[in-house]
Amino acid sequence: MTEIINDSTLGIVDNDPLVASAIQSLLVETRAPIQILWTATSAKQALDTMKTPSQRPKAVLTDIAMPGMTGAELAHHIKKQYSDIAVIGISAFLDSENEKRYGTQWSDAFYAIIPKEIPTIQLVRAIGKATGNGEVALWTGKSIDSMRLSGKELQIIANYARGFTTSTIARQLNISEASVKTYARRAFEKLHVHSRAEAVAVCVRNGWI
Repeated sequence: MTEIINDSTLGIVDNDPLVASAIQSLLVETRAPIQILWTATSAKQALDTMKTPSQRPKAVLTDIAMPGMTGAELAHHIKKQYSDIAVIGISAFLDSENEKRYGTQWSDAFYAIIPKEIPTIQLVRAIGKATGNGEVALWTGKSIDSMRLSGKELQIIANYARGFTTSTIARQLNISEASVKTYARRAFEKLHVHSRAEAVAVCVRNGWI
């Protein structure tokens, strides 16, 4: 069981339940020292959940580009209602167009805004910093060393080896492109590589694909 250091609790919000689940699985399977209290598929669901005091985490990790109430709007609501909860925004597209779409004030209430493809170690450290937990902020990720690729991760690397694109793999597996990228990132970390080509080479060398 993961040891929870200094109550680094987290809530995850993403309108794509597969992405939310993938992030949760990533943190659990890498034995990151973080307790995930809940996942939500909308800003409203997250706010409703936090009405219960025991369900108020130290930090909330939220997608920015969500329908209805955006992640930026959610961050402002949380900042207003629960000033002690840090909100970290995540986005697959950190660019000026996103800022124009969601408002120039979109980062006001965020502790930080990070890309969805951020390495797990950096994600955990960002959460540690947001929650004021020095030990988590310095997490080394050593527990990843003993991990093996899951069936889904291996399937995605095998498809990359066949020359398939991320969008093609997403359609074949009936998951979002963001989920494909998340699974791929998990595989990269387990294999200690930094690219698809390196991941494919390692899997071929070990006879896995």
